[in-house]
Amino acid sequence: MQILSILYLAFISLVYSQYSWERSSSEPILQEGIHALYNYEFDKSIALLDSAESLDVKHPAIPFIKLSANWLKSQSEEGYSKSYETINLEVDRLIPIYKNYIDLYPNDPEYLLYLGSTYGMRARTALASKEWLSAFLSGYKGLSHILKAEALDDKLIDIYMPIGLMEYFACLSLAPIRWGAGILGISSECAIGLSHLEYAADKSHYSWVEASNVLAYAYLHVERDYEKADIYISRLVDAFPNHPYFIFLKAELLAKTLKFKELEKIRVLLNKFVSQGSVIDRKECKIKYNYILSIQDFYKGRYSEALIKTDFILKNYTMEFDWLLGFTHFLRGEIYEMMGDFNKAELNYKKVLEMDAYYPEVELARERLLNLY
Repeated sequence: MQILSILYLAFISLVYSQYSWERSSSEPILQEGIHALYNYEFDKSIALLDSAESLDVKHPAIPFIKLSANWLKSQSEEGYSKSYETINLEVDRLIPIYKNYIDLYPNDPEYLLYLGSTYGMRARTALASKEWLSAFLSGYKGLSHILKAEALDDKLIDIYMPIGLMEYFACLSLAPIRWGAGILGISSECAIGLSHLEYAADKSHYSWVEASNVLAYAYLHVERDYEKADIYISRLVDAFPNHPYFIFLKAELLAKTLKFKELEKIRVLLNKFVSQGSVIDRKECKIKYNYILSIQDFYKGRYSEALIKTDFILKNYTMEFDWLLGFTHFLRGEIYEMMGDFNKAELNYKKVLEMDAYYPEVELARERLLNLY
């Protein structure tokens, strides 16, 4: 019996020494499902993921990717608040499933990675709902499992997307968060977080899209490295032309680098997303479109037109986070300053100070307020 047990454990170890995409017959269908997901074809994606799961019911990544597909579909069709309820119920269902697989296959790092990522999804919805304690606890649980996955196999490149994300988040956070990250063994240096995200974006099997997405946002909105932002934004737009978020990142980049002729070439695509898709998606695209056009108006000296567009943003803002609201107030501050209305400029610059401190506009707004009068 002891010999049989040893042989069984050796067989299990051999089977799970390969990564899921190397051993699973579901891989081609799974990749189609992932592509459909990021191309905003949610029903097609979920159907393909169901088919992939029927071929490999123990695949580590499929349940988490289905969770992501259902979340994006719910966001698009039901709105953010409802999507949090939907996804938290699914997270509650999924966590014990992953824990069971980890009990069965303790040496497979992928189950640990996706259990950690599932906790990360709960942290993400808690963060958006400003439930800070829940966000911290879920984030801590998620990170602990992901670090266990890294300890088992640091060549599983997909782990470096969540690790890089946590490192970059720690870098942008206040001192207590950075201290806590250090206790957990997480770097709080921006350069290290960005390098891990770039590694995942360039080399990972499943997480390259999300890593590229984070890098596009970071380099465009925080680091202001427009050359690097263009690398990741262009990659996403080329791969997923039907994803509205990616094309609007491209448009924002073109506006902020004053490439208005190139911006004009994609106006047809921008108009398509403003007029097609779900009511929620159209509304959000219209807000972003007005912001992009207001940047163009500002640099061309059309201040009144820019103010009309920013008025629309402030009156209709429904986006999940407030970053675009802060950018809009900063732009309005600049417009009013150019028009000589320093009182209104001051009011808008003060609104910018309500943003997270890591956006460059916050420090710029402080400088403008000091030198306004």
